[in-house]
Amino acid sequence: ILLSATLHFILKPWPQQLEATIAMTILGGFFGFLIIPTTFAYLLTYYVLEWYWNIPPATTLWTLWIPFAVLYVVQILLLDQTHRVVLNSGPPQPRYCLERAAWAFADSIWKYYPSVECVPCFSSETTTTSSNSTAATTTTTTATTLDPSRQYIFGVHPHGIHCIPLGQFTAKDSAFDKTFPGLYGPKLTGICATVIFKIPVVRELFFHMGYVDASRSVCCDALSQGQSLFICVGGEEESLYSCPGQDIVVLQKRKGFVRLALSYGADLVPVFGVGNTDTYETYSFALSWRLWLQKKAGIALPIFHGRWFTTLPYPVPIKLLVGKPIPTPTPKVLGANPDDALVDEYHAKYIEALKDMHAKHVHDRTLIVR
Repeated sequence: ILLSATLHFILKPWPQQLEATIAMTILGGFFGFLIIPTTFAYLLTYYVLEWYWNIPPATTLWTLWIPFAVLYVVQILLLDQTHRVVLNSGPPQPRYCLERAAWAFADSIWKYYPSVECVPCFSSETTTTSSNSTAATTTTTTATTLDPSRQYIFGVHPHGIHCIPLGQFTAKDSAFDKTFPGLYGPKLTGICATVIFKIPVVRELFFHMGYVDASRSVCCDALSQGQSLFICVGGEEESLYSCPGQDIVVLQKRKGFVRLALSYGADLVPVFGVGNTDTYETYSFALSWRLWLQKKAGIALPIFHGRWFTTLPYPVPIKLLVGKPIPTPTPKVLGANPDDALVDEYHAKYIEALKDMHAKHVHDRTLIVR
């Protein structure tokens, strides 16, 4: 928070694009690039302590930080269960000046892209009839909205190197928030793999965006409390297939999110981020081995670069396609496991809806479903 807030205050007087570019460079490579600013922060803290408290020269950086580093790693690997707590999940609100500045720095990434557009790919008609003493009048109103009182599971595609469309669900006043008011907030929660919450620094970024663990027990807990969920269905495996000019989604065997929706009667909503796979150049070198490693160890190693061979993505327009909600039947027992045949039926409906939406709005490529 301190580092992000400091960068925001330093860059605020400069053109907005500069702050957006620096923020995107850092966040675009947060799995590795954040090591640099984190190390800088540690070094700065050490030298401030050395100057203020006159720490003896014999005390090295390692002897000062190793105990804290060990405690931190033990805490996040073995003890911390924050990612499994659903109560008060969802994007938290900044509480003080430094947090507001840190959020402003993180949210500046949306100024980096030429345009970020949210496109509802459905419409609903409401018919009202009014009558008076002489005649009856029928009015039909067409709207593109999602009822905030209903419960949804948003399946977001494609992952790309970074699933940029997911950020639309976690940012207030985003294109998604403006298009579908009333959904953003504590009732809309993101879920991601457990391993994310075991990576130092990266986990703090996901906590900042209001994510919780993707295990079934946590998801059931969230849905039973009336929350809606959004998830990048293809996950890490899909990131390995990311390629400019192609839209490849990993979906054929991904049925867990459908099973959850049927267990709690939540509507399924397909979401597709057009342009997300064009933000980085990728390479297929040793792809078979990297896919094997991902399946066996859960570690995805995409080979990629952005502008000037850095982690800075190419500034392409991002268009978020939001499909028509697919209603699911009300379960007889809330949370009960649905029949496999019913899961297969709604999984097929979801794939068909995603394909139709892609075909109608993306004309330079076809959707490949693996």
